[in-house]
Amino acid sequence: MTIKQITLVKNAIGILIFWIAPPLIYFFKEKLGFGGGSVFTGVVYVSGLVLMLNHFHAKVGHKPNTFLLLLGGTFFSVAMIYFFLMNKEMTMFNTDLINFALIFGFFFSLLRVDNQVQKYLPVLILIVTFLTSCALIYSVATNPNYVFGTRATVQYTSKTTENFTGNPYIYSRNGLAGFLISFLIINRSWDSIKVPHVYLTRFLAHINVWFSLIVIILTQTRATILTLLMALPCILFFMVPVKNIFTNIKKQSYIFYVLVIVNLYYFATKLRIIELIDSYYNSFFNLFIRAMSTGVTLGKSSEVDESAMGRVNNINYIKQLWNTSKIDFVFGHGYRYRYIDIPMLESLVNFGVFGFILFAGFHITFLYFAYRCFKSNTIFQNFIGLFYLNTFVGMFTSGRPMDFAYWVSFLIFIRFMNVEMVMDKNELEKSI
Repeated sequence: MTIKQITLVKNAIGILIFWIAPPLIYFFKEKLGFGGGSVFTGVVYVSGLVLMLNHFHAKVGHKPNTFLLLLGGTFFSVAMIYFFLMNKEMTMFNTDLINFALIFGFFFSLLRVDNQVQKYLPVLILIVTFLTSCALIYSVATNPNYVFGTRATVQYTSKTTENFTGNPYIYSRNGLAGFLISFLIINRSWDSIKVPHVYLTRFLAHINVWFSLIVIILTQTRATILTLLMALPCILFFMVPVKNIFTNIKKQSYIFYVLVIVNLYYFATKLRIIELIDSYYNSFFNLFIRAMSTGVTLGKSSEVDESAMGRVNNINYIKQLWNTSKIDFVFGHGYRYRYIDIPMLESLVNFGVFGFILFAGFHITFLYFAYRCFKSNTIFQNFIGLFYLNTFVGMFTSGRPMDFAYWVSFLIFIRFMNVEMVMDKNELEKSI
């Protein structure tokens, strides 16, 4: 490998440490006992910034998607004004300040990374998502307190109770990323990516696409299922027509699937896998319907979902807030005024009408550029367009508008959406 290629691989790993690898970092910290508290996480993120350094001239910076940068930068600036002047949760001030410093460092490091890094990211995403799925399955298999049918996560003992706890959402998101990148690598042309070993890469993609689906089923996260239902039609309409799926499967892959089917049949008879899948399906379907019913009726249905009911209560709170003080509502109540768990609505409560318009416009623009990514001929552009759909769903289902994880994704999209790499003819031949 040349020095430039080594630099691009190093930069790609640094990007993934912030973006795709956090669930794996969480596994090392909580399950395997690396580091203590947030110190280990901080060291890993700083190492990510170090890996993103390169030998290019200090004045060299690559042009991102300027329209997204303008909208996102304006909203972020407004949020910073509220953060310093109208902060309603000062106990988190230092933590937020560190997170914002990391966000700024990450963004400026992204601007210094060459566009050619898009050739190296897909295979590295494939590897990282596969390792993370293995970590989750290992955690579940070695946890004697885990019961099949409950939502799977990397579990650790809670500091406040003796119960086990964890976050299934980040592993569900990893499963989605793994499924999307694996499906694209299997079915799309490899002209736009750097593949270290053709057969191993294809074999890993076929394994990971199923591992990822297993993770999505085990974690039972509604936002991920909804994203998958949105992404599949986009894939089949814009990227991989149904008639081409089977023609793109190589002869070696058919052998692999024969072995998979034989093994599935064996385990299905021994471990009653079909009954287990049916149990998971019924559990998730009932959960999904109950949540939808709770949301649509605003909690007036006969059976309510506790998670959805929390958001319904927050919506009712916003109505009361509007009736109490319309002026405060227009100008915003301040940074972290109340945890709404619906980022789009919280942007209205915290930052007022202007902040809400900026935030909503930001995501409408993201949707437009995601649509353009669907039509790209490069795998990484296809991936970030599809993966944004999960962020879009998240804006209406969980989190806060200034969450660190969201802004890492936003910066990736700002930096790379519709920013195509210029493929040199010699490099194109070598990349196949």
